[in-house]
Amino acid sequence: MINLLIIAHETLGTAYTALARHILPLSDFSHIHQLHVQPDDDHAAIIQRAQDRLARTAPNHGTLILTDIFGATPCNAALKLVIPRQTSMVTGLNAPMLVKALTHCAHSTDLARFTETVQQAGINGILAFTEPPDGGA
Repeated sequence: MINLLIIAHETLGTAYTALARHILPLSDFSHIHQLHVQPDDDHAAIIQRAQDRLARTAPNHGTLILTDIFGATPCNAALKLVIPRQTSMVTGLNAPMLVKALTHCAHSTDLARFTETVQQAGINGILAFTEPPDGGA
């Protein structure tokens, strides 16, 4: 099993977890942890809180950290937590990414492969339409 840690602005992690509970109501959420980053949080304190959360998770096969915006405070703090074969990170958290993570984390044992799978789900879940999909109205 691979643990999940969502590090995001304010209560975004809670909102994504609530969405996941709505989509996957029978899933086990015991391995999902959140860290809310407030506008006035100190960078070092964010890192320390994240390390504390990581220390309280079951060792399993590692932890994937999901952050909302690349280059923002949650992401910058999470980058300090990446340790090969122990923790990895994907930025740009979206619903397809989280659903993929939740549906695959219980049976995943390879953190690097799991990270790539979750990242690709996030990318594949972004579509743009300038016309109706069938080409008609």
